[in-house]
Amino acid sequence: MLRLWHLSRQDLHTMLLLVQNVGPLDLVSSLVITLMWVPPVFLLGGHALGLLYVVSAPPGAPDSWLSRTADRTPDWALAVTAMWAAIAWELRFLPALAMVVLVILGLTVRRRYPERTRVIRGVCLVVPLVTAVAAYLWFGQTIAGAFARGELVLALLLLVPPLLTPLLTGPIPARFARVATHGPAAAAALLGPFVLLAVFLQAPVLPSVALELSEPRQVVLGSVVTVDDTMTTLLDDQAEVRFVPNSSVVAKVLCEGSESVPYSAATAHGWPVEESALSWALPAKRPTGPDDPRCEGRPLVTPSAR
Repeated sequence: MLRLWHLSRQDLHTMLLLVQNVGPLDLVSSLVITLMWVPPVFLLGGHALGLLYVVSAPPGAPDSWLSRTADRTPDWALAVTAMWAAIAWELRFLPALAMVVLVILGLTVRRRYPERTRVIRGVCLVVPLVTAVAAYLWFGQTIAGAFARGELVLALLLLVPPLLTPLLTGPIPARFARVATHGPAAAAALLGPFVLLAVFLQAPVLPSVALELSEPRQVVLGSVVTVDDTMTTLLDDQAEVRFVPNSSVVAKVLCEGSESVPYSAATAHGWPVEESALSWALPAKRPTGPDDPRCEGRPLVTPSAR
């Protein structure tokens, strides 16, 4: 309901129209697809912080909710969550995922086998360094291109996590253990719901279309609310409801919404950095997009082009 209230720009009658025509399944599907990346963030990130606190806290330190969460999370759940994230997260976030997974692995080995120094050295130092070299070999051109285009955030997302991984697989100073682990966890717990709400409020729940009309010749852009025998009901970007007679519609074109336009055109060996492994591997049909001038509000030049 909050999504529809936001979509209607807080107009009650517009919201009632949307409620009448947007089903619960549409909202649930949009919520699941938009936020499917979220559970691994909280589970893997919280587990890594909990292990870091357990390894770094001085002997006799009080138990905490982070350490209890780390103790109660089974290994199989972490493995499934890591695989989930590997196929659901965009390519630009996979170095961060590798960092979190290697940190969890290193801290787990350090905690369970404290006397096996050779294993600890291999898992906590050698493996992160080899992974960092492999990551830089894979993303080297992408990082250089991001710096050249001024895409600093993308460059840091690909550059920083491999550097931090060897530093986070061991204990931090005991006096900073609680602040360094519980501070970020508390901030994420407090701010996370607001961030997720902001993300979901931008998720599409209606298809974006362009209607080319005959008289007068023009193109109407908006989201389809409903279609019946006589009228097509559209909601435009200003939350204005338009009732377009079907008799005046020459053509309908499915367009990309603004939320689907990538911020970066960078790729790594042909893999767009803003696509996940799931979207990259599965066949996908793109909307008409900017190649059709009607999605930009301009009619086709000639009737034969229609």
